[in-house]
Order: sequence, then C-alpha cells, then structure tokens
Amino acid sequence: MSGEVVGRLKRRAKSFLRAARLVDDPDLKAFFAEQAMQLYLKALLLELFGEEVRIHSVRELLGLLVRRLRDAGYTSEAEKVMEFVAAERLALLEADEAYITARYGAGYTAGEAEKLLDLAERLIGLLEEVSRRVKLG
Repeated sequence: MSGEVVGRLKRRAKSFLRAARLVDDPDLKAFFAEQAMQLYLKALLLELFGEEVRIHSVRELLGLLVRRLRDAGYTSEAEKVMEFVAAERLALLEADEAYITARYGAGYTAGEAEKLLDLAERLIGLLEEVSRRVKLG
C-alpha cells in the first residue's frame, strides 16, 4: 500500500512541476512549485522511512528528512541536504510562504515565481539523488 502512495505522491509532485513550467500566472507557478517540493519530500519520507507526515512546511520537511537520514546512518546524504538548505535558506523561506501568499497574498512577479520553480527543480533533483544513494546503501 505505501508503495502505491509513494508513487502517487511522486507522480503528483512531478505533475505540479510540469504545470509550474507551463503556466503563465506567476502566483500559480509559485504555488505549483511549492506543492511539488512538499509532495516529493513527503513521498521520500514515506518511501525511505515509512513515515507519513502531515507537515506542510518545506523547511520542516527538510529538517525531518535530515534527522531521519542521520538516525539511519546516512550522514553523507544528510550533509548534502543540509548544504542545500544552508545555501538556499532565503529561497526556502519564500517557498514556505508561497503556500499561502500565492493564494491569498500580494502575489508574485514572474521573476520571483521562476526562482521558486528553479528551486523546486534543483531540490527534487537532489532528493532523487539522495533516494538512489540510500536505496543502494
């Protein structure tokens, strides 16, 4: 059952990512990028650690992933994620805000939305690499 849920979450995350690339509305682009990151993180936590989480914050999900990786002895992978988080701290704050701001706030410029899309693509790429490394041991 959890394999089915993981597949569904990853599929939805990738669909949000594709939609973010195609949509012209910067608010939707930002929201879709945030949803892609959030869902992919939830899928990875379920896939690797059997943990189904109800957290919505991308930063909190990343923190949880780092803790689980460290606890399981994947120190190198945890460090890679931490390096990404440190380098992208401000962008990740923006991603968390997009969950609400894109729907109810002042909105996003095209440039701001593109930055969130770029962040989502790079984060999902990193998460795919982490997943491969953990599965291979």
